[in-house]
Amino acid sequence: MLYTQIRSFNAVTKHLSFTKAAKVLNVSQSAISEQVKGIESRYKIKLFIRNGSGILLTDYGKKLYDITKDIEDIHDRAVNLLKSSNQLSTGTLNIGTVAPIHLMPILSKFSKKYPKINCNIVFGNSIQIKEKLLKKEIDIGILADLNDQTLLYSKPLVRDKLILFASTENKISQKKIVSFKNIVNETFIVREKGSQTRALVEKELLHLGIKKKLYTIGSREGIFEAVKNNMGIGFVYSTEQIQLPKINFIKLSSTNFYATEYVCCLIKRYDFNAIKAFFDVVPNFKDLTK
Repeated sequence: MLYTQIRSFNAVTKHLSFTKAAKVLNVSQSAISEQVKGIESRYKIKLFIRNGSGILLTDYGKKLYDITKDIEDIHDRAVNLLKSSNQLSTGTLNIGTVAPIHLMPILSKFSKKYPKINCNIVFGNSIQIKEKLLKKEIDIGILADLNDQTLLYSKPLVRDKLILFASTENKISQKKIVSFKNIVNETFIVREKGSQTRALVEKELLHLGIKKKLYTIGSREGIFEAVKNNMGIGFVYSTEQIQLPKINFIKLSSTNFYATEYVCCLIKRYDFNAIKAFFDVVPNFKDLTK
């Protein structure tokens, strides 16, 4: 069985779609189909059950994927070893982050040290970034408060605290510090499920025994605009505070609004040259909550 056949089979299995597999591997759908059929014909088995709504793995398909699912990592590690003499003169690093504030200083330092390495940046909430890491869609992720680090190598970057922001038309904006208990009657505008900021707000409400409907907007820019128009109040980490018209930032007292951000990669990919080089320029941990 050829590596190209295994790679095609794995791609179809991951996406349960010949079309998506072809797009990911940047080949034609017919080429993917021929590779899979080659395996099925030679060994006289069926790997997929095809029906009108899509495809499913057969028992043989499931067993084969259990064996072949790591072959791409083995291939990538081999290529990485063979390219190690190039001293990072070529390549691409895909990075995912929740917000740019902590990534950009690291990226600037890395790019100056390795100018020939291309860097692609994607944004998302912590859950989305972690999922992209596990699916190998990105090489490095910056995300908050890891609960399960079984598959990830991580380095703590910064511990930060939440503050709130409100419209200058809101009476709260006249204060420098408020207690969370004193703002529970306000409309809370937060990100979608998966946002660590939202998770901290929900945790504090649960701690106080308060059930409250949250107003959800799927982008930070959207939240800022909603707050500016006095539709409610929002929350950000202290390092994300920026000067905005008609918005004031206020400190929160008596809360556990703290989170730690980590630089992460898959454990089995840490030794990849570009990934390891990126970790080498990550600064020492900072605790901004003290």
